[in-house]
Amino acid sequence: MNIREFSHNLEKLYQAMSAEFSAYQSTTGLACLAGCGRCCLNPEIEASVFELIPMALAIYDEGTLDQWVERLQSTRRETCEAFVPGEKPGEGKCGRYHQRPSVCRMFGVAGHHKKEDQVTLSICRYIKEYYALTEAQLVSDNSDIPMMVEWSYRMTALDPNLMQDRRPINEALLGALQKVSLYTAYQEE
Repeated sequence: MNIREFSHNLEKLYQAMSAEFSAYQSTTGLACLAGCGRCCLNPEIEASVFELIPMALAIYDEGTLDQWVERLQSTRRETCEAFVPGEKPGEGKCGRYHQRPSVCRMFGVAGHHKKEDQVTLSICRYIKEYYALTEAQLVSDNSDIPMMVEWSYRMTALDPNLMQDRRPINEALLGALQKVSLYTAYQEE
């Protein structure tokens, strides 16, 4: 499979993922707070290189790959390089929203399994505080909750290497840009 075909298949999976998570958030009303970008400011956000191939290809197609590589190599910014800050601290948005990796699509409101196979909502602390949710309200038997692990399995089925080699977000993006540069040099000749 060439890199563009891989990216296309991953983008289709991302669209399905976004639709499921967005539908659940709309149904429950537990969506990200307007203008909030606090999750993008977390220096511990990780992704795999392969998850960022669609973003890297878009950057390549725009003709800005070299500028992005230079920026990522010269600055040691801990927060996501794609983040566009807002006017107030904690506000902002993703400058590459349509190519964002899975962690950004699943974060906010998602399900995970706890003890005895209970489904528990994993909710951003700001959403939890805003809606004054208690820990008891986060445990559910609702089968409509989108599960992080299920989507991770689907991504792994696309490519077994997809979820390996997780790195801080900017390191993963740099790795994706380098892969795209290499692959496109060979595949698009």
